[in-house]
Amino acid sequence: MASEDKIRQRVTLKYFIVSIIIAVIIANTIVILSEAHSKHSISLWILNITTGTASILGIISICRYGIYGLHGKSYLFLTLGLISWFSADFTLLYNYYGLGIEEQRFVTITDALWFAGYGFLALHLLIIIRSLDVKIKSIVFVVISIITVLFVSYNLLNLLSYDFHTADDFIVTIVTILYPILDFILIIPSAIILVTLRKDYAQNIPWFLSSLSLLVNAIADDGYVNDFVTGNTENFWFWELFYISDFIIMSGGLC
Repeated sequence: MASEDKIRQRVTLKYFIVSIIIAVIIANTIVILSEAHSKHSISLWILNITTGTASILGIISICRYGIYGLHGKSYLFLTLGLISWFSADFTLLYNYYGLGIEEQRFVTITDALWFAGYGFLALHLLIIIRSLDVKIKSIVFVVISIITVLFVSYNLLNLLSYDFHTADDFIVTIVTILYPILDFILIIPSAIILVTLRKDYAQNIPWFLSSLSLLVNAIADDGYVNDFVTGNTENFWFWELFYISDFIIMSGGLC
């Protein structure tokens, strides 16, 4: 009977993962096949839909598990982070359709919402690490930290090589540079969780998928901010595909 249950769980998990992959493919295909001038606007709509869905699922998880204990606090901080990012994404959507601003070039409340999201999501990841029963090997932490530092440093050097023309340009770029630095606090714990749970991910699907989601988001950030600083706005929709995938994976982890 126990073996039959394990087989049933594996089959269910297989279909679940396939469903997430199909959802990612469908959402991204809609953007890719759209006309060139519509890619950014369509990706903004899908991004808001996926972020909003993840936020709603996070609220449902809080109602289901409460806010007490490590798991409850983890869901709380995760949901607060998702709501912060959804608010930022919705602001971009409003600016695009309501104010005709294709891409915000100044420091605004949107940046504050994204920064707040980083803080909440970092707390979520740290709580997951605290709740892990498996001991984290020192070599894993060191290797991941070194790779992350090299990755973030490389992107920072590229950003700092940008030629500042005005004081406003300088301020905007400095704020933009904060994003890969903040990604640093997401990449390391996310990677540690993924490596630690890789052999037992089936028993920790919510934590595994949420960590994978935030890792994808952090890596995409570095590509996005590079194009933002250098003015390659035509590439924004490509990085938005990663953000869309990120929140679909996150929604899967919250189901």
